[in-house]
Amino acid sequence: MKTFIVLALVACACAAPGVVLYNSPLAVARTVIAAPIAVPAVTSSQYHAQDELGQYSYGYAGGPSAKAEAKTFDGVTRGGYSYIDANGLLQTVNYVADPVNGFRVAATNLPVAPAPVALAALPGPIPQQVADTPEVAAVKVEHARLHAQAAAAAAAAPDN
Repeated sequence: MKTFIVLALVACACAAPGVVLYNSPLAVARTVIAAPIAVPAVTSSQYHAQDELGQYSYGYAGGPSAKAEAKTFDGVTRGGYSYIDANGLLQTVNYVADPVNGFRVAATNLPVAPAPVALAALPGPIPQQVADTPEVAAVKVEHARLHAQAAAAAAAAPDN
């Protein structure tokens, strides 16, 4: 019923452009129709596809974010997404996941390690390597002797 009334008002407004009473519903309808309405033009899209081999691809785009991901028959998943963060900056992330190398990511919002400090900038003396105790020195000498003995035995052995 409401649709019929709106359509009738619009039809009357188009049919009789010169005869309108100011307090009539037709005058209100013309005012509402003629007034510019600020409607944000939000467009969005999404897709999804898959097959019997375990492959798939999907994604979406709309508003302040977008994502796309695809998996191939060999088990490799590739994808990426982007969004607007709280500071108004565009953040993007790209990733690859496979059975051999695991998950790898490249992104604009990953933390960055601090720059290495030069040794001269350290306060105090530069640390020295800890000296071996007499017991450790004796074990190292014995290990070297046994290693040389095993190498000589391997060199003297006839080849099979």
